[in-house]
Amino acid sequence: MANRWRYMGHEIGGWVATNPEPAQKLVFRLEKNKWKGNGQYARLPEHYKQRAIEHLYGDKEDVHDVRDKRKFIVNHETGVWTRTQHVPVTVAPTVQADKGLWGGEGVIIGYEDGEVKDDYYRCFVTVPKLMKLLFYSEILDQHYAVCVTRRTVSKIEEATTFDHYILKTPLQDLNSKFGFDLRRQMLHKLANNGENLWLNDPQKRSSIFNKYKQYQIPKEEIDWVGLLPDEALEKLEKEEDEKYERSVRPWKELFRESLIAELSRRQKNNEPIDIAPVAAKP
Repeated sequence: MANRWRYMGHEIGGWVATNPEPAQKLVFRLEKNKWKGNGQYARLPEHYKQRAIEHLYGDKEDVHDVRDKRKFIVNHETGVWTRTQHVPVTVAPTVQADKGLWGGEGVIIGYEDGEVKDDYYRCFVTVPKLMKLLFYSEILDQHYAVCVTRRTVSKIEEATTFDHYILKTPLQDLNSKFGFDLRRQMLHKLANNGENLWLNDPQKRSSIFNKYKQYQIPKEEIDWVGLLPDEALEKLEKEEDEKYERSVRPWKELFRESLIAELSRRQKNNEPIDIAPVAAKP
């Protein structure tokens, strides 16, 4: 039986209904077994799993809708309080969005409100207004012509530089393979205290490194940033295969090393270096 609610010291009439969870947390609860125990993604590194869970199930910045800031809604007729749910508008993934920086905007597919004619709802497709602009990266020392939206431009101006926008924006809001690739390149440049930055200008290197050094992460984590779970699994399997191939060595190399070690030992001890043929394989 539910408890009665108290507000400002006064008891509120009516029984409280079951409070549903926010949509993103509910999805994570349904899929969390994939990330632990014997789950599909349990073998992935811990640092990747922390970023991926935030990337896939974290709260995104509101772009296409307005979040209800009220935590609960009360039905004044029955006195029942229910938790407000925020279900974000679904944005259709597109190849063009992965090649640009749309600032959280995207293609929206839905149905128009109005009368139903001939048992059909009228569908609509909304596409953001795009423009191709030129941006300069101080870390990479390159210019990029990128398809962006007005919201992206305002976010870059708010971050003060293009590099700050790429490095500080959460993955779920950046949401672009081009943006993820830029972030990995920038993090590689900042690794090892920026030793790969502006090789011909040490003064410029130190100023830029001091400007962006707060975004440094361990070098072994950089290549995992922004990968989807299936891409991360493919990368992990490739690394495991390469590690296994390096661990397997042909007998020829082992015999050669043992022969060289034996000859060195005999030469050091002034022993004869006559090698008797081996009758059978060890």
